[in-house]
Amino acid sequence: MSKNTDNILVKIDFWILDTLFQPLANRLPGEKMNLRVGTNLVLGSVIFSFAFLLLPMFLYGVGLFHSTYNLMSCVMMSCFYAYVHQSQGLVREGFVNPLRYHLFGIRIISIPFALYSVYIWMTAGTLVGRITLFYCISNILSVCGLYLVSCNVNPPKKQEHRKAVFSENPFS
Repeated sequence: MSKNTDNILVKIDFWILDTLFQPLANRLPGEKMNLRVGTNLVLGSVIFSFAFLLLPMFLYGVGLFHSTYNLMSCVMMSCFYAYVHQSQGLVREGFVNPLRYHLFGIRIISIPFALYSVYIWMTAGTLVGRITLFYCISNILSVCGLYLVSCNVNPPKKQEHRKAVFSENPFS
């Protein structure tokens, strides 16, 4: 990514990343927990995407050809999950997360898709609304997972040595 920070999309993306998700990632316990949680959210997005693909087939008898967009979306999300899972080795504690720059385009474009899926869900009918809820959840999980995976990993905090409750002899 270029060093052009005058771009409004870069400013919006970094604001969301630094203001909303980085403090959340800093509060998660454990080493590289933001990567684990973010990867699991992306996996959850894949699962909800497959549910959105399969439900119309089972409920309405929709053929696979009519669900081509949903099928391609599932394949893309599965490949993307594999990429995110494989790229975790690039992230080191105390350094800038390289996924912060690698995933910029997909993060910033996934936000309008998530907003659009919320709109579809809110305006859909009763039964169709229940099916589009899976699409909505999939997109929201994808956005949250992408942002958590892109957060910097801080070095672990030095924890004070905690004594066990029964470690000392009370009779001495």
